[in-house]
Amino acid sequence: MKPKMRITHVSNIVELSPHLRRIVVTGDSLGDFPIGKEGAHVKVVLQQSTSKDPILRSYTIRSFSAETKELALDFVVNRHSGPATDWAKNAKVGDSLGIAGPGPMKMTQYQHDSYLLVGDITSLNAINGYVPRFNKSAEVNVVISVPTRADIIEMDYRNSVHTEWFVEDEAIGTLEQAVFERAKNMPLDTQVFLGLEARSIRALRSVLQQDIGFDRLNVSAVGYWKQGVNADRFGAQKKAQPL
Repeated sequence: MKPKMRITHVSNIVELSPHLRRIVVTGDSLGDFPIGKEGAHVKVVLQQSTSKDPILRSYTIRSFSAETKELALDFVVNRHSGPATDWAKNAKVGDSLGIAGPGPMKMTQYQHDSYLLVGDITSLNAINGYVPRFNKSAEVNVVISVPTRADIIEMDYRNSVHTEWFVEDEAIGTLEQAVFERAKNMPLDTQVFLGLEARSIRALRSVLQQDIGFDRLNVSAVGYWKQGVNADRFGAQKKAQPL
């Protein structure tokens, strides 16, 4: 069954960083939108004047208020061009946007003692949504890659989480090296989430599973994008060869 499509309009826009723009949408269609889905994804539905078929792109929920019927999504801007990115860069309060979903969470195990989450600027909201669900006594390590220091934003989870920001334009080593140093002393049954560019995921799988010895069954991976490949083609590639 196809997910219900809701018509919304932009109620607020927040410039979070040079590469991140938060767009808040609202509308009566969100009256039955499920609560507690922060970290899950919705499909943004864009109607194109040059095509009868809408364009769908996945974005992760940052927050939803049933009281105000406001849904917040964060869009990466000023890094590349594409239908959703271009829409978000030029969006104004009052603009219409279709929303379908939400879909399921990628991680579903929240009672373990040890977690490692590695993401980039495209997966900030997934990490932000997962961490509060974990066992409060769990050891949680987070490594997030961002383009510049100005792209470090405030997260909603507790201060006891060990979060390392890997700033790409200042980095001397690689993200793989940073993750290895963070993960090498963690328990081998650690639950892992990877939300990055597709090639980075493959490189990190090698580090975590082969170099350190983490169980591959405990590694959940989502390729949010692939360098040099548009979203439609990448989506087809992921179906044919999952990460």
